[in-house]
Amino acid sequence: MDRIVRKHPTHRPGRAGVTLIEVMMSTMVVSLGILGLAALIPLGTHLTERGTRNDRIASLGPRAFHQAKTMGYLNPQNWTDATGTGIVFGPAGSSMPYRQPYMLDPMFFGTNGVDATRGMFPYADRFAHDDATGLQNASYTTTKRMRMPRLSVERGGSAAALSFAQAKIGFQTDDDVAVTRPSDGDLPPYQTFFQRGATPASVKRQAAGEYSWMIMLTPEPFALGNVSAMTTSLSTSTAQALRPPLNTGTTALNGMGVSNTTEQNEVRATLANSVTDEYTAHVIIMKERQGRIPTAAIAMPATTAAVRTNERILQVAPGSFIPTGGYSTGEVNLQVTTSLTQDEVEDSYLKFSNGDWICLAGRMSIAGNTSFPRGDLYQWYRVVMADDLQEETSLPGFSRNLTISGPDWPGDSPPTHAIAVEGVVGVYSKRVTLESQNPWTP
Repeated sequence: MDRIVRKHPTHRPGRAGVTLIEVMMSTMVVSLGILGLAALIPLGTHLTERGTRNDRIASLGPRAFHQAKTMGYLNPQNWTDATGTGIVFGPAGSSMPYRQPYMLDPMFFGTNGVDATRGMFPYADRFAHDDATGLQNASYTTTKRMRMPRLSVERGGSAAALSFAQAKIGFQTDDDVAVTRPSDGDLPPYQTFFQRGATPASVKRQAAGEYSWMIMLTPEPFALGNVSAMTTSLSTSTAQALRPPLNTGTTALNGMGVSNTTEQNEVRATLANSVTDEYTAHVIIMKERQGRIPTAAIAMPATTAAVRTNERILQVAPGSFIPTGGYSTGEVNLQVTTSLTQDEVEDSYLKFSNGDWICLAGRMSIAGNTSFPRGDLYQWYRVVMADDLQEETSLPGFSRNLTISGPDWPGDSPPTHAIAVEGVVGVYSKRVTLESQNPWTP
């Protein structure tokens, strides 16, 4: 007979509950993780916006270049001197301009004024300096200041320069739709339209016009001695006259004192032999430029912070330039001789931050008066890092070291100064052939 064995369930000790300290520690760990994730949200938003902005700027350069080519802005026959000073761009009978830099900038004129003081880029005619004497003539290696004509474009079928509204069509974005935000925060923004007629009717969407641009055209350096028509060695005044900016329309060749008739004719012949239609176009893209541009006549030295800041010339400290090599970063030290305070200089003359752009410039050297000028050099660089301001008691003034990125410097001697333009967010460079010939000419 089988024996029935009864098994009694094993009694295990009851599990202890979670203590309050454990709950608090777990809550703290989870909170730290959530806070870390929350902190990444604004950073991610910022990086996304910056990436979107950089993509937009990168696309604006090629677009502005193709638009300028399509609308005939790269045809010297369509250029015009908006200030009415009578600048002659090229020799008579030639469709190509003199070999020198040019700035196409219709937006600078328009409603801002066409005074004669606005006809050159940069409009500053000296180093950033608050003294009317001092470095007024020491800002360049010669007595002729290194600048370029600032031009507009003719209206279709007219010799007049583009109006401000016409300039915006070719030199300002129109695909950033303008919107109006209602006072009621619960309502969404709505698009803004132009209105026409007594009974308003929406005819066209308005654009915010956040970005605009100007186009710098720079030729390759060239030895004018190869095409010289000069029969004797150059006098000092003639050597100066052959340097940009050129203007053979004046009797004294741009005020440089070439009064000898034989020399005048030989200078004009030499310059006519050196004309070219091969240039590098730098599309300089700026954000919210309107409002920064000075209006009417521009007096030098600059008396207001806006005029000091918008376009300024800074001296490159001798021996400070380290070229980029075309594939890495370089360095340059910019200095200002001034009696302003450090805060005032940092907010005006030496106002730089990471991502800004500067244009380094230099004049090709000549040996005495027996050689011919080779031209001026301009090259744009992006500021990778801006060091803190340093006081320079020897000037007296201040200096700032910049780490820059960009193409290699094209000259055989270092740049002598830098041009800074407020609001530049990108530069697109491309080799171009100007429309110097009729497209229907075989």
